[in-house]
Amino acid sequence: MPPVQEQIRRRHDPGLAPWLCWGGLIVGLALVLSYLLKLPFNPSFLDRDRPGGREELRLQFASDGKTALGIVGEHIELFKDGLWLDYVFIAGYTLVLLAVFGFGALYLYRSVSRRFTIRGLYVTGAMAVADICENLFLLGSLNRLGDAPDGHFEGAAYCALVKWSLAGPLAVSAAWIASTLFFRLILFRAKVKGTLPSRPRALVRSAHKIAEGTQSRWDDADIIAPPAAPHLSKPLPDWSAPPASRRPTDSARARWRTRAPHLPGRGPAAVGICVSGGGIRSASVTLGALQALREAKVLARARYLVSVSGGGYMAGAFQLALTHEQPQDKQGQPLAQADLAQPEDAFAPGSPEEDHIRRHAKYLADNPREMLLALGTVLRGLLVSLSALALVFAVAGIYLHWFYTLLPVIDLDRFRPWCDRPGPRVPVCEAKIIPHLELYEQALNSILGLFALSATVSLAASLIRILNGKSRPAWVRSTVRAIVGLALAITAYTVLLPAVIWFFAWLAQSQQVIPNNGGGVSLLGAITAAATSLGALFAAAHKSVKKLKPDGEKAGLFADGDKTISIQSSTSWVKVVVCWLVLLLVAFFGLALLAWVAVYADGWDWPWRWGLPLALLILPFVIDQTTFSLHPFYRQRLAGAFAVRRAVLKDGSVGALPYDYNAEPTLLSTHARKVDGFPQVIFAASAAISSRNRTAPGRPAVPFAFASDYIGGPDTGWVRTTTMEQTAHPLIGRDLTVQSAVAVSGAAFASSMGTQTMAFERLLALSNLRLGTWVPNPAYLAEIATYGPDWTMPRLPRVRRLRYQLQELAGRFSDTSPLLLCTDGGHFDNLGLVEMLRLRCQTIYVIDSSGDTPPLATTLAQAVTLAYEDLGVVIKFKQEEILKLVPGSADPIHPKEPMVALNARFSADCAVVGDIIYPEPVMFPGGKPSTNGTIIFAKANLTPDMPYELLSYALEEKAFPRQSTSDQWFDHTQFDAYRALGHHLGKAAARAADVDSD
Repeated sequence: MPPVQEQIRRRHDPGLAPWLCWGGLIVGLALVLSYLLKLPFNPSFLDRDRPGGREELRLQFASDGKTALGIVGEHIELFKDGLWLDYVFIAGYTLVLLAVFGFGALYLYRSVSRRFTIRGLYVTGAMAVADICENLFLLGSLNRLGDAPDGHFEGAAYCALVKWSLAGPLAVSAAWIASTLFFRLILFRAKVKGTLPSRPRALVRSAHKIAEGTQSRWDDADIIAPPAAPHLSKPLPDWSAPPASRRPTDSARARWRTRAPHLPGRGPAAVGICVSGGGIRSASVTLGALQALREAKVLARARYLVSVSGGGYMAGAFQLALTHEQPQDKQGQPLAQADLAQPEDAFAPGSPEEDHIRRHAKYLADNPREMLLALGTVLRGLLVSLSALALVFAVAGIYLHWFYTLLPVIDLDRFRPWCDRPGPRVPVCEAKIIPHLELYEQALNSILGLFALSATVSLAASLIRILNGKSRPAWVRSTVRAIVGLALAITAYTVLLPAVIWFFAWLAQSQQVIPNNGGGVSLLGAITAAATSLGALFAAAHKSVKKLKPDGEKAGLFADGDKTISIQSSTSWVKVVVCWLVLLLVAFFGLALLAWVAVYADGWDWPWRWGLPLALLILPFVIDQTTFSLHPFYRQRLAGAFAVRRAVLKDGSVGALPYDYNAEPTLLSTHARKVDGFPQVIFAASAAISSRNRTAPGRPAVPFAFASDYIGGPDTGWVRTTTMEQTAHPLIGRDLTVQSAVAVSGAAFASSMGTQTMAFERLLALSNLRLGTWVPNPAYLAEIATYGPDWTMPRLPRVRRLRYQLQELAGRFSDTSPLLLCTDGGHFDNLGLVEMLRLRCQTIYVIDSSGDTPPLATTLAQAVTLAYEDLGVVIKFKQEEILKLVPGSADPIHPKEPMVALNARFSADCAVVGDIIYPEPVMFPGGKPSTNGTIIFAKANLTPDMPYELLSYALEEKAFPRQSTSDQWFDHTQFDAYRALGHHLGKAAARAADVDSD
């Protein structure tokens, strides 16, 4: 039986395990309550001299008999009574913790969560043993207080360090498990809403069985489950297991069947078109190219149009201009006749739609008011992000203040100004971090002893392995990890955190780097916020012009300008340095806030001391993090520039009518439906996944596409678009629209970009200057639809909680989480070629306006390599043909002297033809099964046969057509130049296809 089914069966018939947990919980709570409520009936409780909790804690850390005698005094029996009563409390909290972790091991759904709870069981036992041993040492010492050896008190201190180092993490973990299970039990069940009301749940089919033809009625599948990742070693659920027979032996064919199954309604096609990414530059080129391909009757014959990033701007604009959905008012009445555009003339040269985009080419901000709005959006997101971060550090400081106030590990009074602390005036630089040097030495000895113990266990296991030839058992590895984790916990509490507090107190008092008050920390926070916003904006907008030699190497300062190629680039060492400096400043502010709160929290009013932890418990679960990122702003700005219809306006004229962004949701299932005479638009995006065994080599992302019929990809599975729209919460459903698909496909600046540095990605996540959004994971929906509704299964989140932004900060993205981070399709394949090959097209037109670094078309080379790695598809170009794309390969035009600068940039051609070889025969429309296809690749290069106005613009703008993608503020001159270039590319591609067919 597959493990998921076995897990479900075990939950419904678990045997005695839950009864044991319930019994332990009830008994444990009874013991804890009896300890708390029956203490007044103990005779010692009525004694006025009865020691309090602070004296008992001081006794736990007494390192010798003299110190213990000063604490106990004449009340030895009272302390002994307290220690005996403490055994009741130890038994109570141990049973409660064991019960909670036991419930977690039984009912938490994810295997990683269950492993975590099992480790919690072991750690609970370790803490209980440490507490019992501590009491035994103290009881033995109190019985012989006068002549008891100091080693007993040292042993008690060792055990107290272990106990208190584990108490905080265990309490937080138990509270998380208990609250998670409680809310899953009382809230609604996880459920996927299928497309047909008669179905009890969504119909799940296997991609493997669909590819092999072994599963019937697959055409009505709501969810197509993905194959298992290579790192999954356990038996697979039945809906994702490959068929037992008819497995291809050829590796390329196996990849093809696994990665390119037939989706319902998506048959092979004769013609497909790909338009690449590149922001507004690519959008302008795409517009011209589609105009030319329509004139050549190619657009009408195309079955699919796969768009990436900037190419999706125009693909979405065409789709929305041609949709049959009409704008309506609040009463459902049509506002205007808005279906005037037809596939034959939509976005034609001189049309109202083209003129609208030309006037809004600076779509991000076109005037001072919009610039202020954009700046306000950036600052709002930054303040929300830094406030959440500051809240985390402040609550951690409150916890440390409570911890170090109760336990004499560090003397917080030493770090206050002289006027605010009792006792002699001792400069902080001369104050001891640890008030009791013996305790500090014991902590170091404990740490070194634990590391030595882990090394001994590991060495002994290695020797046994050598002797018997067997691998170390799992329990040995777990034991070593547990010992090392315990050592690290003690190190953090006794060495690292006290050192941090001392360092910032030393900076404030001795060096006076920052003022030693709340105003100083606030000033540091304001400086941090300003520096983070400026640094993030600089890193996002930074671009530099590089001059390259004909072979692609960087030209020197004295290179001949007429023999170089200029390109705009957004990468440089300055950008990396700025990102790291900003991140270090944020870390400095966070630690400074933590240290200041840890020292001064006792002077706060109680609303602050209790309100901040309460806010940390509530706000991260109710605030949608994506709402405060740049994604909604970016989505709205793109909609304002590219979402238009041709309509009859109020004065009777025909013009472009923009969509009402707030009143008319452009759902994928309705507004992205295929229109007769125009190809089906598929928006190619990518999903961030950090598992190397799941992603392609060198790319921390997998393909993920949005369309009117299905949403998903081969690594995540596919979900029928209507099913996902009905299942997702309305807040998340806002990202299942045409406008959002355009924005997600063009989310170039994201916290997971692949080609950018780690520092830049983390800065974008930290500052909320990030694009992309979190959408439901099809693999997760497949699991719910197959085995749900079950109360133990996680629900589909209603908001993108703080957890998801923390995942972006950490760069950890699971392929089984409820939501996936979807970003720019260029993070996987900037041409969309691999997605088009997955659709089985015989003739593929590729319009490439990406920002390649000459002399070769590197984006094409990457796509060709990825096509073979991912699908087993081979793409070949003749060497003499593909080299015609190299700048400088064209014959010089005359007169040579004035045109020498352009001659170095001219390519012999901008469109070449290649061959596609599929791993298996494909039944193309109107023909016999064949493995051969054709690719027509058009590259945004300069050629001598370009129109005169383009030659003039290229001579004036040295970086044309390789201006940086970060330049998203095109004026009408730039827009017209790149549109004309795209029209030239489209004509060249159609001409190359005609020559090849002849």
